[in-house]
Amino acid sequence: MRRIYYRFPQRIDLTFTLGLPFHEAIRHIVTELDGAEKTKTTGKELVKVKSKVEIAIDRATFGDVTPDILKPGAISEAADFRISVLALALRGGSKVPIANDVFLVRLTDRIKHTDIEIAKESGIPGLDALDIKNLILGKS
Repeated sequence: MRRIYYRFPQRIDLTFTLGLPFHEAIRHIVTELDGAEKTKTTGKELVKVKSKVEIAIDRATFGDVTPDILKPGAISEAADFRISVLALALRGGSKVPIANDVFLVRLTDRIKHTDIEIAKESGIPGLDALDIKNLILGKS
């Protein structure tokens, strides 16, 4: 069963190929990004990045990824995810939000590899599609 979002944008910010089969790519994205918290230094600031992954449920909404969705054969052909990324600057004991971005990510099955399309939901400056690609590839 395909899990696609009917309002997925026609304008794609970034397209790339992940060298994993479709079901492994889904599992990789969910396990690497859902609930992940990473801390990195940008310039002179320490930044904490939190991410949340949701999957298309009924073509119109997104919901949490459950273990039954990760079973092989539960999803076929294509799957759409909404990845929310919150970046907080850690300044003197307080956390200051510097980015709260939402991206739509479509995975398409190409048998031995998976095509990935990334589109940002808003035009607000902050993270971009290349940042999400790096998160997916583990290069943050």
